[in-house]
Formats: sequence, structure tokens, C-alpha cells
Amino acid sequence: MFVRIKSSPNSPRKSVQICESRREGAKVRQIVIRHVGVAADETGIKELARLARYFIDKLKEDDDLPFFPKVDSSSNSVVESSNEPSSLPQPLIVQPILPVDLAMLREKRRLIEGFHDVFGKLFVELGFHRILSKKPTETLLHVLMARIAKPASKRCTQEFLNADFGREIDLERIYHMLDLLILQKEKIQQQVYQATCSLCEGHVDVLFFDVTTLYFESVEQDELRNFGYSKDQKFHSTQVVLALATNADGLPVGYQLFPGNTADVSTLLKCLEEWKKNLTIGQIVIVADRAMMSESNLTALEADSAGIKYVIAAKLRKSSKDIREKILKNEGQWIEFQEEQHCKQEFMLPSKRKLIVTYSKKRAKKDREDRQRIIEKIQKTIGNAKNPKKLITNRGYVKYLKANGKVDIKINEEKIAEEEAWDGFHGIITNDLETKPEELLARYRRLWVIEESFRIHKHNLAVRPIFHYKPRRIEAHILLCYMAFCLIRHAQYRLRVHQKEVSLDEIRRELQRVQASTLEDEATGKRYRIPSSISSIAKIIYQVMGVKRELIPSKM
Repeated sequence: MFVRIKSSPNSPRKSVQICESRREGAKVRQIVIRHVGVAADETGIKELARLARYFIDKLKEDDDLPFFPKVDSSSNSVVESSNEPSSLPQPLIVQPILPVDLAMLREKRRLIEGFHDVFGKLFVELGFHRILSKKPTETLLHVLMARIAKPASKRCTQEFLNADFGREIDLERIYHMLDLLILQKEKIQQQVYQATCSLCEGHVDVLFFDVTTLYFESVEQDELRNFGYSKDQKFHSTQVVLALATNADGLPVGYQLFPGNTADVSTLLKCLEEWKKNLTIGQIVIVADRAMMSESNLTALEADSAGIKYVIAAKLRKSSKDIREKILKNEGQWIEFQEEQHCKQEFMLPSKRKLIVTYSKKRAKKDREDRQRIIEKIQKTIGNAKNPKKLITNRGYVKYLKANGKVDIKINEEKIAEEEAWDGFHGIITNDLETKPEELLARYRRLWVIEESFRIHKHNLAVRPIFHYKPRRIEAHILLCYMAFCLIRHAQYRLRVHQKEVSLDEIRRELQRVQASTLEDEATGKRYRIPSSISSIAKIIYQVMGVKRELIPSKM
């Protein structure tokens, strides 16, 4: 098998195909095995070619796919398949259409099929079907589909699987699967990392890293649950700390879980140390926010034998007095960067580090407006507060306030003037002295990718609040959500490579509507599967994912 890039004579668009040479008599013909996609620019063609090579590797693997059961849509029972090696609910065999008295037909069940069709295929392609034995793997597949479709507690998941997917799974079976799953954490991380590398020319060169907190509806503490600084403002609840890394496309690289009282700054080195035990991490550039910026972190990264580079947000106001004065003079070079004018300044720091500072009028305007909103809110609150002294406890207000005596609270004009001087400035520190500053700035600008990844975890997958209390179940819950996140990100990547703009909410909404009804003839007892129509967006998702949907009514 090989990748063929085929161009059209009257169009700049090129199609990427997976082909195979087959001999027919004295001639050798090229047979198209799979049409991967079409692109008009070199970047798009390269990404499609990379995706095609990924498919070839999957096709060459000697997959011993597990046998998953079909669902009898007319009841809660599961019908065992005999010879169908597939991880997906298989389309039923089309039978000859028989005369039916429509007046005698009644709908017995209506089930959602879209998630198993699309994400079930990815489940197999990513090798998740090889992790556990047959029965726990079936449970894992269905629980992951439910987590993507409608995240909830394990008990609610069990009810959802029965009502909407036609999968009757005992709650204890779900917990048993979780206990087996956490034992395979290292293997799963390896598979996820390798899948990401396969789509990035065999290696990850830029790693986006950040940390968040996940809270519990509990105050009980143990070796994992603890009180700490909560990013969700849930200081009254115990929490855990989740560190996550992705590449520039948002594809997952790895994650680690820490006790709730772990400081952000200490997680980066611990994660790298742990990942290096199981993942082949070579020369990479780490992109992170200023929470990761400590002298010990930077020194350790520079001393790493792998030669790790970093691009980390700088704390400009903690720079030396000389550099602060030079920054505020704003006498750098004006450049066009990401469709906006920036004033760029560069400073060499000790230990062969570089500080790159930019000034943007657009950012300065935003900084002023943000501060003004806070000040207006402070002024309103001071006038209405019975005890203005309580304002001092508000972290957002405290830097703009000063107290004279016991209850005399007023705006700190000096602090506001000091803040105004830094409006519009932003800086990064790096030990990468060879890459152009514009490229380094562009890398940092993509830090939104990891922030979006946390939003997917917290909102789309409802990873918190966590209701488990045993450490192994807590870790298994996070691992399950990480696997669901991996499936989502790979689906998004496929759509983006094919230049199809479909949001995650749209994907979920459209797949939710891909359903099938079971009708029963009350006179004969015969049952029929009637698939629903699907929208144009759902058709795009199916096409990009290489999934075929049986749209012909079938006799069951």
C-alpha cells in the first residue's frame, strides 16, 4: 500500500488516496483502497498524507478485533454475534422487503447509533480494544460512548446506556471494569502518545503544558484528596491536581494526577520525569504559562540531557530595574504579527536565556477596559457595603485598595497609575536562541489549545465534581475521561485536516440524532429496524471518519 497524491488538470485542489498495486494478467493496476481527502494548499496536502500513512499503519496491523454483541432493539437483551469481528454495532443484514400492514406497526424502541458508529471506529483504530479482555472491553466501549454523549455519574450512565443505547450493563460490571482499567494506565498512556506521534511525523516537537484542579463534593482528606488553591473557587472542598500535555493540534501527549495541595510550579518536572519512564520523549519545546516559571524549573530544563527547550510567560514586573526601564521606553521594532502591529524588544538574560517583550495597542486597550470594569465595581461596592473592610478579602479588588484606619477604604490611585504603565506589554522567556522570535511568539499564542483541552474535560466530559472516594476509583475516573478526551481530539483533528469546521457541540448534537427505531408488527410479531435520516453535517462526519451507515430498513 502507498499514498498517492492526485491532481486535477483544471483545479489547484489535490486528492490524497491510499492505493495498492494489483496484477491483473500482464498488467499492474493501482486500486484505490481509501480516499483520504482533498486539499488546495501544501500544508493541507501534507497533513492528509500524514493521515494516510497513519491509516496504512493501521491497515497493516494484524488486528484480532473482539466480537461485540448486537443489541436487540425490541428489548433490553443482548444478542451475541457469531462471526462478526467488529467493535461497532454492525448494520443488520438487509432482508427482502415483505408486505407490511402499516396500521399494525408499533414502535418498540428508539436507540442512538451515531456515537458507536463514529467514536466506536476510533476506539478500535486507537487500539483501546486491546487493553482489556472481551467483556470488560465491551463495557469500556459503551461507558466511553456514554461519557462523550451524556456525561454523568456511573449510576446515571448505567441508566442512559439502557434507555438510549440499548445496553443493559450491571453497575458492578462498570466498577469492575474501572478497577481493571486503572491497572493499564501506563499502557494506555503509551498507546495515546504513539497515536499522537503517528500523526506528527513520528515525534512530538512542541508540548503544551498546564495544570488545573478538580474538586469533590466532600471535605474528607486522604493521600490524594486534599485542600489547596482551587482554580474553580471551591476552597471549601477537597481536590486533586490534574496536569495535562498536548501537541499544537490539541492531540493528547500525557497526563498526571497529583494530591490536591500540590503547587503548580512543582508539577512540570515531575510529569517529565514520569513520562520519560514510559514514553519516548526526545528534543521538545515546552510551552507553558507563568505559573511554571521558577528558577529551579528553568535550571532543571536547561540541564536536561535531552536538551529541552522552553517558551514560558515572563513576569515582567519582576525583571531587573534596568530591563524594566528599557521595556517601558518601548523603543523596539514594530512588526506585523498575526494581523496586528506589535512593538518587539529582545533582551539577553543570564544563563543564555532570552526575554522577548511585545507591546500591542489592542492589548493595551483591553487591559484598560478590564481594569476600569473592576474599578467601577469597587466604587459601587464601597458605596453599598455596610462594612467596607470586608472588601480587602477579595483578591480581585485588593491590589486597587488601601485602608486608612479601621473602616476608611478608598481607591489606590498610585497602584492604578503603576498598572497603567504596563498596559499592552507581554513577555516570554526562552532558552531557544535559534528559532525566530515571531515563531516563538506564535507558539506561545497557541497556549489556548491546552486551555481548551481543560474546558473539554471540565464542561463537555464533566470530569468534576468527582463523586468517587477510593483513590483507585478516582484515578480510574480521570483515566476514563482522558480516553474520552483522546477520542474527541482525534475526531476533531480528522475534521480539521479535511477542512471541515464542525464544533464539538455540533458533533455531539448531530450524532445524538442518528438513531434507529424498532417497529413490531402486532399481527405477526415480526420486527423491523427503521434508521433515521441524518443531516448534512452528520453525513460529513461519517464521510470524514470513513464510516458507512446502513440507511435501508431491515427485517430483524
